[in-house]
Amino acid sequence: MTDILLITPPFTQLNTPYPATAYLKGFLNTKNISSFQMDLGLEVILRLFSKNGLQELFEYSAQQNKITSSNAERFFALK
Repeated sequence: MTDILLITPPFTQLNTPYPATAYLKGFLNTKNISSFQMDLGLEVILRLFSKNGLQELFEYSAQQNKITSSNAERFFALK
């Protein structure tokens, strides 16, 4: 049998993990069906707020040369 990949789309529920795919994976495990789970919201957050992700974000923003608010200026000052 082919493995099943369960994907939670990014930003489904912002304040807590969305449990649907975890529950489905648990059910499939009880039926001995091989499955994998991915939470793309978590993948995005971990990528963005990693050292490399933040460096890329600041580099891209610096290339755009547009600071649109005093709050943005503060972020650049604290980077």
